[in-house]
Amino acid sequence: MTQPRIPILIDTDIGDDIDDALAIALAVNSPEVELRAVTTVFGPVAIRTKLALKLLATYGCSEIPVGTGRGTPLFGPEPKIMPNQAVVLQEGERLPEPSPLAADELILRTASDLGGRLTIITIGGMTNMAVALLRDPSLASRARLVVMGGVVGTPMAEWNIVCDPEAARICFQSGIPLTMVGLDVTTQCQMSREDVAAVGRRATPATALLKRMIDAWAGPGDPATRRTPVLHDPLAVAVSFRPELCMRQPRRVVVETRGEFTRAFTLASQTEPTNADVCLGVDAPGFLRLFMERILSR
Repeated sequence: MTQPRIPILIDTDIGDDIDDALAIALAVNSPEVELRAVTTVFGPVAIRTKLALKLLATYGCSEIPVGTGRGTPLFGPEPKIMPNQAVVLQEGERLPEPSPLAADELILRTASDLGGRLTIITIGGMTNMAVALLRDPSLASRARLVVMGGVVGTPMAEWNIVCDPEAARICFQSGIPLTMVGLDVTTQCQMSREDVAAVGRRATPATALLKRMIDAWAGPGDPATRRTPVLHDPLAVAVSFRPELCMRQPRRVVVETRGEFTRAFTLASQTEPTNADVCLGVDAPGFLRLFMERILSR
């Protein structure tokens, strides 16, 4: 019997690292999931919304709402950055209209409409998700959360947590069922130069746009020596419907927000009660095969 599709919402800072665009592409090419909405976060969110709208439209998914979220973290100034992939946006091009709902409202509305079946995947700073939980704490009992963020095997702060440590702490403490897909596993999943070349050779409208975005992220230079994407965010999407790709353990994860040298560290212990399934190992070859198969499918 066919399994029902898993409804998901992706909260993204698309436009900086290339893995956000690749994660959205994986979602729309995966029959196991139904992408119900996208929300944007961190810094120049209006540009990020346009990038998400363009990517979805190129895949023929203009009906998926994209809600513009918070550019500023809960505490601190708005980041002054310009997404490198904004170069794919053309002056005056016609794009679908963004959702009239702000990101936190779109998160809450989508969760309510789905009656507890929604999986939210955060692949950027967690500000929108924290605001939604603060507005309606019952969201923690009406959705599950997959977080691309954090690291437990190395004493360091991971970027998505750094973007808004207070927001991340709120989410981890909310009681929502949570899977953490951190650098312990994502850094093992990297496209090869041949993988990147295969995306270019596919030459559909969608893969052509992805290749332009990859090139904008990689920067100028010889394609034979340029960096290739690490698939942090696509792995989080894949774990939402193929949890067996990662070996997980329940842990108690606390986000440090006050340490002078440890701010944004994700401190994980096996102390009860646990609040997250933490990914500690990954079938990287299996995931990469799945990813490339789906990305090249159209």
